[in-house]
Amino acid sequence: MAPYAGIELGGTKCVLAVGDGTGEAWDATVIPTGDPEATTTAAKEWFQEVARRAEPLLALGVASFGPLEEDSGAIAKATPKIAWRGWPVRAAFEEALALEVKLDTDVNAAALAERAWGAAQGCSDMLYVTIGTGIGVGAIANGDLVHGRSHPEMGHMPVPQHPDDRDPSDPAKLWAGNCVIHGNCWEGLAAGPARKKRAELWAQAGGETPDLVLLESEYIAVGLAVLICCYRPQRIVLGGGVLHDPALLPRIQFRTPELLDVGYFPEATRIDELIVSPGLGDAAGVAGAILLAAEKRPGHLRPRSLASLAAQIEEGLARL
Repeated sequence: MAPYAGIELGGTKCVLAVGDGTGEAWDATVIPTGDPEATTTAAKEWFQEVARRAEPLLALGVASFGPLEEDSGAIAKATPKIAWRGWPVRAAFEEALALEVKLDTDVNAAALAERAWGAAQGCSDMLYVTIGTGIGVGAIANGDLVHGRSHPEMGHMPVPQHPDDRDPSDPAKLWAGNCVIHGNCWEGLAAGPARKKRAELWAQAGGETPDLVLLESEYIAVGLAVLICCYRPQRIVLGGGVLHDPALLPRIQFRTPELLDVGYFPEATRIDELIVSPGLGDAAGVAGAILLAAEKRPGHLRPRSLASLAAQIEEGLARL
C-alpha cells in the first residue's frame, strides 16, 4: 500500500514521517528548520529516498507553525520568523514532490491526531494546547476543526496579569511581557521564551525572585479557564516543551477549578479527566499531518499503534 507523507514544520525543527496504514510500518526522521528553500529541499530529498525504497507517496500533509494565510497556503507576513514571511508552503511542496498537499496549523493537526489515536479518543469536542516556543490551540467542535476568518489565535488572547509579575528593573510596574506583537498576551507571559526571559531578568536584577513556577502555572490555569468557558470541551490535551516540567501539570489541575464555579462548570470536579497530558507525545504533530494527507487521498489509512513512530521521533530529537 502506498504511504501517506507528513511534515510537522516547526520553528527550529521539522519532523518528517510516512505511514502505509498497516501496523508499525512507519518511517520518520527529524531535521533542523533552516531557511525555507534549504528546508524544503532537505525534506524533498528524504521523502524521495523513502519512496524509492518503498512505494510512491499518495499525498502530503503539512502541519506548520503560524500564522498561516489559509487561502494562499503561505506563511503569513506577521510571523516573527522573518525568513519565512510570505513563503508559499503548500505550493513549494506541491512543486517539489508533485503531490497534493493539505496544509494546516501544527496545533490543529495535533488535535486531529490526539482525537484519532491519543488522549482524546471518542471526544467530539476537544482542545489541543501546546505551550512551548509559543502558545497555540487546536480546537475541534462538533467533530470538526474550528476555522474562522483564519485559524484561531488563542495564544495571543489577553489574560489578567498576576500582581507578583513585576518588572525586575522597576518593581513598581508590572512586567511588559515577551510577545513581540502584543507584549503581555497569554503567549507573552507563559510561553517558554517568556518564562526564560523573566528568570534572566530577575537573575540580573538580584533581590528576591518571585515564585516562577507559581506564575507559570497561574497563567496556564487562567488561559485554560477562559477556554473552558468558551468551548466547554470534553478534554483538553496539554502539551509542549514547557509542560516537560513535572511540577506544572498538578499545579494547573489544582488551580484551574479554583477559577471556575464548579456548580456552574461541573466538569471542573473531574479535572484530571478534563486536563490531560498528550497520549502521543512528540508524535502528535506529524501524526496529524498524516491525517491531513489522508483527507486528500482517503481510503488507505488504517488504525495502528504509534509506538514505533514515537520512538523514531524521540531518537531523531535526541540526535538533533
